[in-house]
Amino acid sequence: MKLRILLLLALVFLAGCGFPFNQPAVGPDGAIAFFLDETGVYDLLTEEGTLVLLYKGGLTRLERATAIGICGAIAWSRDGEELLFIEAEPCALGIPVAWKLRLANVQTDSETVTLFASEEPILTPAFTPEGNITYLRFDEEGYGHLVLYDRSEEVSYPLLDDVLSYRPASGSNLMVIQVTNEGSLRLAHVLTYEPNSGEMNEIASFYLSQKMVETLSLLPALFLWDVDPSGQHLALALYDQVLIAPEVGVDGPSLYLLDTAEETGERIAAMGVAPSFSPDGSLLAYIGSENEEEQAVYLYDRQTDESTRIRGSDSISTLFWIDQETLGLIIEVEEGYDLLAYDLSTRESSPLLK
Repeated sequence: MKLRILLLLALVFLAGCGFPFNQPAVGPDGAIAFFLDETGVYDLLTEEGTLVLLYKGGLTRLERATAIGICGAIAWSRDGEELLFIEAEPCALGIPVAWKLRLANVQTDSETVTLFASEEPILTPAFTPEGNITYLRFDEEGYGHLVLYDRSEEVSYPLLDDVLSYRPASGSNLMVIQVTNEGSLRLAHVLTYEPNSGEMNEIASFYLSQKMVETLSLLPALFLWDVDPSGQHLALALYDQVLIAPEVGVDGPSLYLLDTAEETGERIAAMGVAPSFSPDGSLLAYIGSENEEEQAVYLYDRQTDESTRIRGSDSISTLFWIDQETLGLIIEVEEGYDLLAYDLSTRESSPLLK
């Protein structure tokens, strides 16, 4: 999936699609969860898949954790015992028209249950420390709502409206991007939000262009921004901001690194998406392009302020950290996708699936 195609997917989401991408998710013990289709093949958009766990080279199929629709948006519980995922029912054109939030236990003989179904797109499910669930729901007008699902009561409670995107942060805190209208301008506010107390603290804001509305509100958060483990640094892909100098004349988002404590920010790539901090926060991996055509994975070192291109990552679709020394790469190939592990010490890649 080329970078420019990735960005165009936002236009598809505006039709009310809400595809749950089959992004691998790493659990607290290092197990990697993702879906394989009925033939055992990995796809970024998997339909009729079975949830599998990859741990220390061994693959376990959770035979009861199956989906008949498009499946993905996987999230681990804090104790590593449960997995959330979204299953979307496609219409004849392959576009999602209904969504289910489902819960699986990592025990292979445990039944997978449907927590609830929705006729509106739901994105980014995540466990709270108490074991409840937050998720993002978009209504027919395209407005986002942050919601808490109480598992004991089996009821969803509204938390925040006008939310474009959110990510879990340290403890029970969430990082939220919320929208306000200031006269003729639309502003996006990056907030820390504590659901239990309702306490909010703004750490950054930016002018919200229409491109950013289309992209940020309807693509999964992992494609566009990330927060480091300390919660101090924020990496954010933004279409070039008219209020930020110097301007960059590229048809795609630039990548910015913000220090929330110092209240400073800098552009680290003229074109970049899918930022992802390493587990210790010292490195930032992202998909970048120097000429708007050729793309690759880059590693930005926060200590040296230098970016290094990863060899052999030219057909990258997305990425994720396996551990501090290993980066997971999803590479587009002629027949589909390859899942690779890139070793930072040897600078070599090897297949995750044998």
